[in-house]
Amino acid sequence: MNPQLLMIEDDARLAQMVGEYLAQSGFGFTTASDGQGGLAKLGEQTPDLVILDLMLPDMDGLEVCRRIRSLPGAAAKVPV
Repeated sequence: MNPQLLMIEDDARLAQMVGEYLAQSGFGFTTASDGQGGLAKLGEQTPDLVILDLMLPDMDGLEVCRRIRSLPGAAAKVPV
């Protein structure tokens, strides 16, 4: 099974570029354009790694990271 990554990034072009590169390297890749969307995706499935922008439209990346760490189960331990 390929490693799964979640990228929380509001710049759609950057997310697409990184996603294409990672897909070519064999990674599964999901994106969210804001903190709430990223947290919702973490509630659906736990990736192997989260790539997180620090400046998001709805909350800063540090707040997203704090909320990730407060999630129940394996999601709280995902490398960010």
